[in-house]
Amino acid sequence: MKVIYRALTRELIQNIVLSIAFLNAVLIIEKLFKLSKIFASVGIDLPNLFLLIILLQPQLLIFTIPMALLLGVLLTYGRTQADNEMTIFMVSGMPYKKAFKPALYIGTAAFFLTTLMSFYLAPAGVSLVREKILNILVERAPLGLEEGVFNQGFKDVTIFVKEKPDNLHLKEVVIFDERKKETKIVIAREGLIKKEKDDIILSLLDGKAYFKRGTSLNEVIFKEYIFKLSPNIDPIAKKISELSLIELISKIVTEGSKNIDYKLELYKRLALPILCIISVFLAPSLCLIVGKSGRIGGITVGLAIFAIYYIFMIYGANVAKAGKTSAEIGSLMPVLVMGFLAFIIYFRIKK
Repeated sequence: MKVIYRALTRELIQNIVLSIAFLNAVLIIEKLFKLSKIFASVGIDLPNLFLLIILLQPQLLIFTIPMALLLGVLLTYGRTQADNEMTIFMVSGMPYKKAFKPALYIGTAAFFLTTLMSFYLAPAGVSLVREKILNILVERAPLGLEEGVFNQGFKDVTIFVKEKPDNLHLKEVVIFDERKKETKIVIAREGLIKKEKDDIILSLLDGKAYFKRGTSLNEVIFKEYIFKLSPNIDPIAKKISELSLIELISKIVTEGSKNIDYKLELYKRLALPILCIISVFLAPSLCLIVGKSGRIGGITVGLAIFAIYYIFMIYGANVAKAGKTSAEIGSLMPVLVMGFLAFIIYFRIKK
């Protein structure tokens, strides 16, 4: 029996790892598309892009581990059904449920791993990604200024440079600034690029600045004008998805019912690890439904189950935000539905 368990464990791990790799590769495409928009004006080198992909993995894994677990179990035990191995196990004295013992152990490990990802690694990873993006933008922003090109890599600012002798010196600079209520146009003979913490400083020499206030236009002649630029990214302020467990609980205690988003986020992080356990108990019943359709049937049923889960996750969050139910019920609604589904299928098959 130990030989059978070892073989099933090996196949389970292999299928789960391949499923995680496939699902992460699909989900990372959407992240890469967003990154390409952020770095469109300055570009990004391969090592930094690779580092950002690594930092994004915990955020993806909290979704892909439960999905890969269910897919892995369905693929493994679906294959044993299709090859009649399950029948041989039962004839040789192994009860049907005992064949799922390796899946139960792996599901328990997936529960703790997803909990770690959901409450600690994913929020830390998202925070590091934002800081890294900002650092790259600050470092590479000067490279985005090109001769004869209207650069809009900085929020609400358009910069035109006629000549750029090197990476730090500019000639014949025109800046159109719409960051404040008053529109500003700055024209300078020369410019020097400097870095200051999270900002880019342009030291503009020998030029004129025009300030439009209502219907009037004021002109200022300057010898040196210090122009500060911020990269085109939101300020580094923690989003809800970046808050640690303690910070989330603190926000819920201090803000109470004023902001339901904190409660929704807390229970959503709790729901995904619970889904790992439910998946393990749901899988044996689903394997009987899949029957001898093998891997294709397992993948189809697995994706259908997760489509149901995400539909209820979105529906529950919207219902809670609309005030029609509590944040606890809204966030845990998909888990409750999946648990009820597992219970119904299990007892119908048992009969």
